[in-house]
Amino acid sequence: MSLIIPGVEIRVIRELVPRPLGATGVLGIVGPTEIDRANKPLQALGSLQEFRETYGSASIMALPEVRQAFAAGLNQVVVANIPPDQLETAWVEENVQVNGAPGKIEFRARAGGAWGNDLSVRVVSRSATVVEVQVFVKGSDQPAEVIRNLSSAKDQDRYFVNVVNAESGFVRATLKTVAAPDAQVVPDNANPAAPPKPLTGGQDALPAAYATALARLETFTDVDMVAASHRYGETNATQIYADIISHCERMSKIARNRMGFGQTIPTVDGAPNMEVTLRMASRLVSERFVFVAPYNYMGSVIGMIAGQRYFESPTFKTLGGVSSLSFDFTDPQLESLIKGGVCAVDEVPRKGIACIKGVTTDTGQINVTRVADRAVRHVQNIAQDYIGLLNTEAHRLALKQRITEAFTRMEKEGAIVPSTDGQSPAFAVSVESTPDDFAAGVVRIDTAVRPVRAIDYIYATIKVQAF
Repeated sequence: MSLIIPGVEIRVIRELVPRPLGATGVLGIVGPTEIDRANKPLQALGSLQEFRETYGSASIMALPEVRQAFAAGLNQVVVANIPPDQLETAWVEENVQVNGAPGKIEFRARAGGAWGNDLSVRVVSRSATVVEVQVFVKGSDQPAEVIRNLSSAKDQDRYFVNVVNAESGFVRATLKTVAAPDAQVVPDNANPAAPPKPLTGGQDALPAAYATALARLETFTDVDMVAASHRYGETNATQIYADIISHCERMSKIARNRMGFGQTIPTVDGAPNMEVTLRMASRLVSERFVFVAPYNYMGSVIGMIAGQRYFESPTFKTLGGVSSLSFDFTDPQLESLIKGGVCAVDEVPRKGIACIKGVTTDTGQINVTRVADRAVRHVQNIAQDYIGLLNTEAHRLALKQRITEAFTRMEKEGAIVPSTDGQSPAFAVSVESTPDDFAAGVVRIDTAVRPVRAIDYIYATIKVQAF
């Protein structure tokens, strides 16, 4: 409405300020945890300590990929845990004397899943009143946890069952025999060198439970890397990874582009089964999936990629937090893995333990997909601010300028580059609306980007001259 009485009318028009794009290297992972948060909102955690406080100490063993990834450079993790009722928990019983009568103590892993089958427990009666509890992890002769100077008396502050439940990061204890409040609970074993008893019966959730947990990650827009923690064989592992690929491709259609990660199955001797590894990779072909071999290095590869700038290649990059290899590939094995689209980890001269070639299962370069994904997120982030504005030439031009500005920054970073002959630019942007589009309220954005590619091979010719 115009002024009636003479005066001054001022309108303030605020220019659209583009919101900052989220950080790269945010991992969304599904798997078992000690503390169940399946019915609570997802949250991004920025450190291993924060992860431990939120999901419990045992979650570091139940989800070992999180520890590996943070050690190698991960920025943030978002966990969609499997509900405990979908898992079987590993357990073992120890014989005790309750006031001189036979009884049982049950030790149970603090989180469900097959990871608990890697634990074993030794309970030692040092005397009639002093007890010691030791917890071992498969692959080590030394205890991962020792709780000393415990009491066998139920009415004492250091009663060993209560202390284990309060202090152990691996197991919980339960007296399975009815006992008086002041009873003496004395373990039968008095030999400190007796073999520890392994926990058994732990089992991961079925693939359908992983698919349900994956669906929770769809609403967390900042996630750009997805993985699952499990200990299944070929059939179930392939199904879980196929669901991850479907999840990533579905998210790419709504501009929440992300890459999936998986790994070959574990073996008894640590040497990957080449036939199974290549067969799994051949069934999981996608530009959005990275398949890692050997087993147990996926988390480190994820962390290394997350710690890089989004346009850098993982090829020949050292894995942080990794001090030894479970298996050393031969050159023919590495060649077959690379041709099969497997991201192999091996020892490289002057690089240490590193990713041999950063490829997806369709043999494309990982960094090329990540650059394209970043461009998509830029366009989405900018374009959604123009929804609801009038479809005028001025707004279309402003939209084009914002996208051009974002792509120019990508070019200055080195993420996109002109053609090698210098004839074609690093990117192109077109923002148009045809008469039919105009009537329907549609604006069309056409973009083209040329992601930078890594040097994978150098061919040198040396001419030896005779003088």
